[in-house]
Amino acid sequence: MRLIQHRIPLLVLIAILISQVPACKTKQPSIEQDKADSSYNAQISALNFVQQGIEKAQKGDYKGAIADYSEALRIEPNYAQAYYNRGIDYSNLGNVQGAIADFTEALKINANFAEAYDNRGTIRLQMGDIEGAIADFTEALKIEPNLALAYYNRGLAYSQSGEGQRAIADFTKALQLDPNSAQVYVNRGNIRFQIGDSSGALADYTEAIKINPKDAQAYNNLCLVRLSLGDSSGALAECTEALKLDPNLALAYYNRGMARDKLGDTGSAIADFQKAADLFEQEGNMDYYQEALKEIQRL
Repeated sequence: MRLIQHRIPLLVLIAILISQVPACKTKQPSIEQDKADSSYNAQISALNFVQQGIEKAQKGDYKGAIADYSEALRIEPNYAQAYYNRGIDYSNLGNVQGAIADFTEALKINANFAEAYDNRGTIRLQMGDIEGAIADFTEALKIEPNLALAYYNRGLAYSQSGEGQRAIADFTKALQLDPNSAQVYVNRGNIRFQIGDSSGALADYTEAIKINPKDAQAYNNLCLVRLSLGDSSGALAECTEALKLDPNLALAYYNRGMARDKLGDTGSAIADFQKAADLFEQEGNMDYYQEALKEIQRL
């Protein structure tokens, strides 16, 4: 029986911020005015490249966006937002080292760039550097105490490090700041279920579904909780709903097989376990594939 965890999002906020030098008000040209005009024009040019990069990124042209951000940085080497945006698109292309390098450069320029700390922490967590990730999320929250996503991401990091109570505390804080986040409810429900709080998990998954009725993963997890509470009929209904929303959700077939087995419907249980096994094999998830086969052999 398996839970599904919602993964870590990068901040999609793409900031544009450039300090513009006001034009000189004197009527006669001067060296100072020429310098001010030149600096202003350079900043406007860099800003235009960043805006072009944003438009390309929104269309999925991450390589084109990176080229535009790089040109902005050639013009304005201290443009923190250009480093930040380029880091996001390096991440979108799977270049995690490039992403970390750019978030780090953004932070050298602007030490109070909370979103850069949060995104660098996200990449570090994806790379397995839990300690570094927690440090980055914590730094982001020192700067922006109301950054809900940083609490959520730190909660995920704590959950991976086995610190369930800290994870729950961070997920709860994230929900206080953003009460309409279904994914936070799902992940808090996961931790509650893992520590034996099935009732709390049931409440969290139910709330997640209220917010997002099309969340197949939440229905799957709710199915598993109902199984743990002895409600096999309820579990069957939840997993069936999950599969209506996502017909290729292997874990939902597996968990529904468990429910059908408990209800004495052996034939249907075998069919579900076989479907789960087929999907696990297609996904390359051989551990779960073997587990599904074991259930078939048991029956």
